[in-house]
Amino acid sequence: MRKNRKKNFIDSQVQGSLLQRIFLHWLCFFGVLAMTMVTMQTLLGDPEISLYERFQQGSKDLMFMTVVMLCLLPAFMLDTIRFSNRFVGPITRLRRLLRQIPEHNYERCKFRGGDFWVELADEYNCVAELVERQQTEIEDLKKVLAKVQTSNSI
Repeated sequence: MRKNRKKNFIDSQVQGSLLQRIFLHWLCFFGVLAMTMVTMQTLLGDPEISLYERFQQGSKDLMFMTVVMLCLLPAFMLDTIRFSNRFVGPITRLRRLLRQIPEHNYERCKFRGGDFWVELADEYNCVAELVERQQTEIEDLKKVLAKVQTSNSI
């Protein structure tokens, strides 16, 4: 069973950069599409009308394409954010768990179905178990050392 994320925008730096890139790509694509449409209609349009009139007609026809492209932009952006959650979410979760280790909190890491880098969770869990065992061993050795020191001082 797949758990849904409670929020879409997880890491503003990474996802914001992705949105900027998608917007720039969209803008370039739209610019090239607009120039191509107007140029094609101007050059291949009805030779009976002037070049200027063909250019004006091509520009008017571009308005519909502009509305369509503007309507698609939010869908592109939302899909980019949702898709990026498949790699931003696991890294954010892993960073949170790594910050908890110094506090002796060794929570197990598990990623959602469909996330990228699922093997990172297993690798983290191995390291966290090792650190937890070593921390337990250190605490046990401290107790033994304290007993030795108290028995030597008597």
